Amino acid sequence: MAANTINKNWGTSAGELTWRRFLSSPLNAFCLAFLAFLVSLAVLAPFLANDKPFVITIAGRLHFPLFRALDPGDYSLCLAAIVGLSQVVLIRRNIIRFAPFIRGGVLSRQLAVGCVIIILGTILIYALLPFRLDTADYKTMVASGLAAGAIFPPVPYGYDRTDLKSRQQPPSRQHWFGTDDVGADVLARLIHATRVSFAVGLVAVGISTAIGIAVGAGLGYFAGKVDFLGMRLVEIVMAIPVFFLVIMVVAFFPKTLLNIMLIIGLTSWTGTARLVRSEFLKLRRRDFVQAVILIGIPLRSILFRHILPNAIAPVLVNATFGISAAIFTEAALSFLGFGLAPPVPSWGQMLSQGVTTAGSFLWWLTLFPGLAIFLTVLTYNVIGEGLRDAFDPRWRNTA
Repeated sequence: MAANTINKNWGTSAGELTWRRFLSSPLNAFCLAFLAFLVSLAVLAPFLANDKPFVITIAGRLHFPLFRALDPGDYSLCLAAIVGLSQVVLIRRNIIRFAPFIRGGVLSRQLAVGCVIIILGTILIYALLPFRLDTADYKTMVASGLAAGAIFPPVPYGYDRTDLKSRQQPPSRQHWFGTDDVGADVLARLIHATRVSFAVGLVAVGISTAIGIAVGAGLGYFAGKVDFLGMRLVEIVMAIPVFFLVIMVVAFFPKTLLNIMLIIGLTSWTGTARLVRSEFLKLRRRDFVQAVILIGIPLRSILFRHILPNAIAPVLVNATFGISAAIFTEAALSFLGFGLAPPVPSWGQMLSQGVTTAGSFLWWLTLFPGLAIFLTVLTYNVIGEGLRDAFDPRWRNTA
């Protein structure tokens, strides 16, 4: 039988065993489901909280304002979600269809194709999709009889819509989580702020992990003077108070989401570099590495095809903890006023509005954003602990 024909009797790979050990804990499975819920909120935010209806009848004609108001970022995120779901389906198919010793190569090609689709698709969306500004008040049109048959999202408020007549209202039937100091719906802003937290966590950690892997691989493989000088540089970077550095940089540059992600990513790579360095120092003398060196395999393949896959487990665990740290850092920056500027919502920014300039305490602006930050960071930390146990089952017995 050919290696790529369907066969349900293939052996179990190390990745499958790790996944089964991870899901064997009900707490890990629950946190993974909660994380999937948060991702769904981030992707579907415009369809869950928006002041524009899905469909409305104006002058006898059907209109679809919500879909016309979606910006390139919304379409790009939907594209990434579709590609991500397709990758999950393909991975499940690969387990049945391919032998364990070739699944890694197949998965790498599939992930590469998926990344190319996302990058090219995002570029095309931003290049071809026109910017539309829709300032119509469809609720007023329905109330005045100018429109009918409107179907609004479950939370019929936009995160950037203000209503000074309903400012600082506690939770009610109209506003489930209350309103802030300018009358914006807290639940709508909370849902849309999920996007900011996930973007900061994933992109910042992606940048720091890429830098850390590159630096750590070079130091660990070459060792000697390269390792000595490189580690002194890493120690210098580690000695810098990162949070105060981030505050200083943000104070001098525009408060955009991209800048915040870049700053956090470029200042938090040292932990990953040290982990990768230690793994490469341990693996560089192994027989399989010496064998590929003698064969004459290119250095790039030795580092990233033969050694790195055997050193990736601690990197994945560290990245999980890094995402929670990045989310917390962004929330702290926004809380102190160095994060995103309104009307872009952020959990830390909303938390800072819990006490008004007049000294009033708005408990709902403290409770709900605070819970969102706490539960998200806790979820990532629990998943990180679960991954650590799954990659090294002996940890549970020695902890």
